[in-house]
Amino acid sequence: MTLLTLTCCSFLKIWNLNKLSGVIGAFNCQGAGNWPLKEGSENILASTSKPLTITGHISPLDIDYIGDIAGDDWTGDCAIYAFNSGSLSRLPKEGKIQVSLSTLECEVFTISPVKVYNSHHFAPIGLIDMYNSGGAIEGLLCSQLPSGCKIQIKTRGCGRFGAYSSSKPSSCTVKGEETKFNYNTEDGLLIIHLEGDCDAREIAVVY
Repeated sequence: MTLLTLTCCSFLKIWNLNKLSGVIGAFNCQGAGNWPLKEGSENILASTSKPLTITGHISPLDIDYIGDIAGDDWTGDCAIYAFNSGSLSRLPKEGKIQVSLSTLECEVFTISPVKVYNSHHFAPIGLIDMYNSGGAIEGLLCSQLPSGCKIQIKTRGCGRFGAYSSSKPSSCTVKGEETKFNYNTEDGLLIIHLEGDCDAREIAVVY
């Protein structure tokens, strides 16, 4: 099927803030239908049978006040997790990633400021099987250990908990019990499986 790419149009972006991150929804609404009040007028986008692909950019700066939730010790970088593609990227706050969406397609991005804890760069994403992943995070605290540090994340819900980590943890615990985790060295995606009841719990990432 032929795709018609439009450079003169832009997709719809909406954003919101969580306690420790932001979220951006990007939507291609071009050519989705006629506006009822314009019935009888020609709608060029709606009249074509070809999907309309729009290419644009997503940036941490699309979220107002991202610096307010990041705090004074923010590196200026952000981890960006795309819900549909499952991809994780790291960008400076002025950086951009290119996004292409066909008609009625959307993508949801979690934007989490990267912090440095004892030389380890870390950013919590949240429950990555939820559109608003970061909404599951209630708080974060880092404590020093003789051998390194421990990052404690208060969260609620169940499923796959994701975070950006610049290095592989030595261990992870959920409610004080050691648990298995997956770590991708290519993009820094750390995944911990939260099983059982979807109640509040504490995750600890130990370096």
